[in-house]
Amino acid sequence: MMTPLARPRPATAPPGPTGLANAIRHMSELRQDISGLAARLGRKYGPIVSFQFGPIPMYAVTAPETMYEVLVEQAAKFHKTTLTKRVLGPSLGNGLLVSDGEFWRRQRRLAQPAFHIKRIEGYAETMVQFTQQMLAGWRSDEMREIDDDMMKLTLAIVTKTLFGTELSASDAHDIGKAVAIGQENSDLMFKSVFTLPPWVPTARNKRGTWAVQTIQNVVMRVIAERRASKEDKGDLLSMLLLASDGDSADGTTSGMTDQQARDEAVTLMLAGHETTSNTLTWAWYSLSQHPEIEAKLYAELRQVLAGRAPTLADLAQLPYTDAIIKEILRLYPAAYITAREPIEDVVIGGHTIKAHHAVLVPIYALHHDPRYYDQPEAFRPDRWLENGSTLEKSLPKGAYLPFGMGPRVCIGNMFASMEARLLLATIAQRWQFRLAPDQRVEIDPLVTLCPKYGMKMEVVSREL
Repeated sequence: MMTPLARPRPATAPPGPTGLANAIRHMSELRQDISGLAARLGRKYGPIVSFQFGPIPMYAVTAPETMYEVLVEQAAKFHKTTLTKRVLGPSLGNGLLVSDGEFWRRQRRLAQPAFHIKRIEGYAETMVQFTQQMLAGWRSDEMREIDDDMMKLTLAIVTKTLFGTELSASDAHDIGKAVAIGQENSDLMFKSVFTLPPWVPTARNKRGTWAVQTIQNVVMRVIAERRASKEDKGDLLSMLLLASDGDSADGTTSGMTDQQARDEAVTLMLAGHETTSNTLTWAWYSLSQHPEIEAKLYAELRQVLAGRAPTLADLAQLPYTDAIIKEILRLYPAAYITAREPIEDVVIGGHTIKAHHAVLVPIYALHHDPRYYDQPEAFRPDRWLENGSTLEKSLPKGAYLPFGMGPRVCIGNMFASMEARLLLATIAQRWQFRLAPDQRVEIDPLVTLCPKYGMKMEVVSREL
């Protein structure tokens, strides 16, 4: 006798805490530790949770399978959140990080050739060269603000590879200051129910306006010079300015306007240096606290490089160097959280998420989840090399997201990964790092994951 097919269960609203007291408490918790809040809610309510941030309804996906649904399987139904666009739009314009829909798809298509593997590989020599120039100014046993050093180095590298030029000391100083102001202002706006619009002349808004204008002036000046020269310098900006959709019906070609090129260039410049500088800063801190791991890294570098500068070809022979970067990206993912907003009601994990409500994707919390990582708080690069295969291949889809995933995976992920490994190898074979005795170390989850009190360290030259 045949039995009728079971009907699928209707989607329900996600579980989660309710009530005014919870809504108020979440406002404080989200400002102080958004990843901790998401992890706590996930443990109690499951892989998808609804909650209130004051008067604002929100969701969080807290397991690999629901993250994968949002970022990959049903990505077309999600846009960047309205809040993200409001906060980052003044500085990034309509660049890839904040745009959506057909415009985003076209911009991604135009920008993609700039990140072809052959283009990226051509920047390896520049990365090593700039690092060696920085190291030439170091003196053994001196104290240095390593986070500042890494920020200046990666800014110099991204400027050279992006614009084919080097910033003046004045421009580099101003951009560094502008980035710091942008981090602080953006963090405040992301974690507030209400903020004054940018046109209100408060001291904070004035600093924010100065920061946006400073970065825009530098970038637009370079774009104007390049348009005038019509020169292809082989850099990322040349690729953006030369990008075209091909011939249209009327015989013309369609490429990027100056404003579109500016938006993408600023996005790449800001996202392309601060994330890697944070990764390296956390790497030097972690290595300073684990001399046995630092010794193993040095042994690999000494065996493979024997004191010479690393090249792109060497990276395949440096598995432990690669494992250290992977572990730092797990412990301290620069993009520690992202968010999406469904453009229509959508069912995720059997629950209905309402249109236009923010969905948090807490990457940091996932990377520290003991269900997927043994001793999740420990710095253990060997976890990526154990049992003859990489942990990365055995993890559930969506359990390791240092660069996001899906159609909106970071367009510069290969650039960033290559840069981090080359800089780590170049510096670590010649220098050791010791944390300053008075240095407080605490994570500061701004737009990216920064060290709250900087990272002052003593640098000690190796005898080669």
